[in-house]
Amino acid sequence: MKEMRRRVLILAIVVIAIVVTATAGYIYVGSLSSAKPIVTVIRIPKGSSTEPTGFSVADFQTNFVNGTYPFPVNVTVTIGVNNSIEWVNDDTVGHTVTALVAPAGALKFNSGLISEGKSFSVTLNVQGVYKYTCAWHNWLAGKITVNSP
Repeated sequence: MKEMRRRVLILAIVVIAIVVTATAGYIYVGSLSSAKPIVTVIRIPKGSSTEPTGFSVADFQTNFVNGTYPFPVNVTVTIGVNNSIEWVNDDTVGHTVTALVAPAGALKFNSGLISEGKSFSVTLNVQGVYKYTCAWHNWLAGKITVNSP
């Protein structure tokens, strides 16, 4: 009987040690995996709703395909996979952020109308190039390149 109690006690100690080790490992690994993504902020400046001198739809289409954006309020950024972009509308009129090009397997994002002082953010988890524009003001366009870690 004494031998049986001893074995049960040893087994209980081993089980408790395993549970404590597994729980500590889960808490540690869980805290690593819940890290917040990096957020890149793009500000839509006041007055950007005014069509710039020299803008034409034909030039926009060519520039959009080539990935060159000659107007000063256009932004090109590079981020890592699973990082976020946030657009903040500092203009007095609404704007959109509408992806017209996205990598295979990625969804094209569309903010809908972003009112003055409001923002829109998206987390990009597919590597590749995204090209976006404002649906109302095509001179506002940009390119996001998402690289793998």
